[in-house]
Amino acid sequence: MKILLLMKRFSTNRDMIIENFGRETRLFSEIRRLGHTVTILCADQVKKERKTTKLNGMAVEIYPFGLGNLLKYAAAATAMAAENEVVVGSTHPLLGYIAHLAAKRTGRKMVYDIRDNYETYNFTNLPLLKKGILSRRVNNHVIRSCDLAVCVSDSLMQKIAAKRKGPTAVVKNGVNTKFFKPLNKAACRKKLDLPAKAPVIVYTGHISKERGADKLIEAFNKIREKDQAALLLMSGQVDNDINIRQPGIVYKELPRRKDVVVGINAGDVAVVPQPENETTRYAFPYKLMEYMACNVPVVATAIGDVKDLLRDYPDSLAEPGNADDLGYKITAALNSRKKANYNRIVAEYTWEKLARKLNSELVKLR
Repeated sequence: MKILLLMKRFSTNRDMIIENFGRETRLFSEIRRLGHTVTILCADQVKKERKTTKLNGMAVEIYPFGLGNLLKYAAAATAMAAENEVVVGSTHPLLGYIAHLAAKRTGRKMVYDIRDNYETYNFTNLPLLKKGILSRRVNNHVIRSCDLAVCVSDSLMQKIAAKRKGPTAVVKNGVNTKFFKPLNKAACRKKLDLPAKAPVIVYTGHISKERGADKLIEAFNKIREKDQAALLLMSGQVDNDINIRQPGIVYKELPRRKDVVVGINAGDVAVVPQPENETTRYAFPYKLMEYMACNVPVVATAIGDVKDLLRDYPDSLAEPGNADDLGYKITAALNSRKKANYNRIVAEYTWEKLARKLNSELVKLR
C-alpha cells in the first residue's frame, strides 16, 4: 500500500524530522517496515523551508506552511495524493482538513490520526483563527468524513464515537525500548553533575500550567521544607508564568533524546503532574511510557487513560490539581524500597506492536 502522510515538522518545540521524534515518525517508520511505501508531506510552520530528504526509508517533502502558502501546500497534497492509495492527516486539524480535501479530489481513502483533543488547537496566532468555533467545526467535519479515525486514547475515542459512523481505532503512543531503557543511576548523575545521594525528582516536557508544572513545583517546595537535599530536575520549554529559579530546582537543556534518557535515569521518581483539562483528559503523554521504559518509579495524576494504565499501582496515582496529594505520593515513592518494574506494560507499547495494530486497520481500507 502507498501511503501519504501529512504532518507538522515541529511539535513541542522539536523538529520531528531531524530528531526522528514523535508519534507520526516512529509509527509510520514501523508501518514502512511492514511492507508499505510511506511518503511524508511535512508542513514547516517554523523555519518555512522547502527541501527534500529521507527519514527511515521514507521520502520526505518539506514545504513552507502558513497563511501565505496554504494553497500551495494544499495543491501539493492533492498532486501527491493521486500517486498514493491512502492519505493520512495528522498533528493538526487544518492538516486533517487538507488531507480530507486531497483524498476527496483524488478518490483516495482518508485516515485521520487524532493524537490530541484537536479542538483545543490554535489555527494560527490571528485572533479570529485561534481555538474555538472554527477549529471545532473543521475538526468535527474531518472526524465525520474520514474513512478511518485513529485515536491516541480510549477516552478520546469515547469523545468522538458519537460524531461518526465509520470505523474507529485506538492506537496509543509508544516508546522505543531500544533507546529508552534503564541506565546506571550513579553514572547518569555524574554526567549531569548531580549529587550522588540526593533525592532527585524528574520532570521532562513542556513546563507549563496546562501540564501541571506549577502544582509539581508547589509540591516540591513542600517536600524540600522537610528535606533540604531534595532536587527537582526539569527539562523542556518553560512558559513565562512558571518560575523555575527556585531553591532545589535544577534545569537542564537535555537537547538530544539520548540526553533525556540520561535525565530520566538520574531520578528516583519521575512525575506526570497533569491537571484535568480539555487537553489532558484525552491525551496519552509520551513521557509516561518513556519513564516506565526506564523503570524509574512513576507518580502521575489520575486522569483518563493514565489512570487506567496505572490501575495496578494505586499508590502512584495522585489527585489532579492537588499539590498536597502529589507531594505525598512523591514522598512515598522516594521512601519506598520497592524497585519499579514496568516491563510487562511497556512490552505492549512498543512502536512495532502499535504499528501492527494500525496496519490491521489500514489493510481493511482496501
